[in-house]
Amino acid sequence: MTLATQAQSDRFYLTFWGTRGSISTPGTSTEKYGGNTPCVSVRFKNTEIILDAGTGIRNLGLHLARQIAREHKNKKLHLFLSHTHWDHIQGLPFFSPAYMPETKLAIYGSPKKESFLEAILSRQMDVNYFPVEMTALAADISIEEINDDILHLGDMDINWQEQVVHPGGSVRYSLAAAGKKIVYATDVELDKIIDGSERNDGPKLIEEYREFIHGADLLIADGQYTGTEYPDRVGYGHTSIPTLIGLANEENVKQLAVFHHDPLHSDTMLDKLWKNFAPQFASQEEPMNIFWAREGMTIAV
Repeated sequence: MTLATQAQSDRFYLTFWGTRGSISTPGTSTEKYGGNTPCVSVRFKNTEIILDAGTGIRNLGLHLARQIAREHKNKKLHLFLSHTHWDHIQGLPFFSPAYMPETKLAIYGSPKKESFLEAILSRQMDVNYFPVEMTALAADISIEEINDDILHLGDMDINWQEQVVHPGGSVRYSLAAAGKKIVYATDVELDKIIDGSERNDGPKLIEEYREFIHGADLLIADGQYTGTEYPDRVGYGHTSIPTLIGLANEENVKQLAVFHHDPLHSDTMLDKLWKNFAPQFASQEEPMNIFWAREGMTIAV
């Protein structure tokens, strides 16, 4: 193996399949950044991770189904759910590999959900909401709560923490391999933690967040609201863009993907936000690359 080949094999390859928050927003004003709700795929060597199962997982599933049919091999996939709000699970019934016997799919979620996780996923495929029941899925599906501090999947180490400042809670994940770290931390209201007016544990929670994201090669994080929008949305469970960027910069994050875009934010608006924020952090002594996550974007880390 050449040095170039070795370098390529020691990289994460990540694709955004859905970047929108709250509800899918198809239309001409969202064509660039996408209207599908959260789903991100991450591959390191032979280990394939999926982060959340919003409507974006449908297109990922079509891609994987073609791959399975072409290669005639069984496929092992790991789906990590941040939480079970509809915008993060509503694509699962449309995930083609789940209907293929060649697929082995492990679904992971918060241990606080216990057996409730399986009940939630089954309930959204109840006959009153969906024409196909979960029992019709042909794949080998296991639903697991995370119990260990760090999971080891292939060459990848996966760490996680509960995020309590979001209605119903959510989980953030850290994926580490070959000295690189990717953090997926959507659906948490960092402004409310920092404000401290409603929580006595704010300093502890924000310190945990800082430590978790510190030095990340890529942070994919909730930045749903602008600074002017946030005061009218306190308690909704999402972070303002200035707060997110400030914390990421202070913790030496190398790349920040602003994620979970507000349904009302058009492509034009997201372009303007990028132009307002990105240049000042790209030109500092230790630059941080900021971009707004875009559906269909693939990057190597």
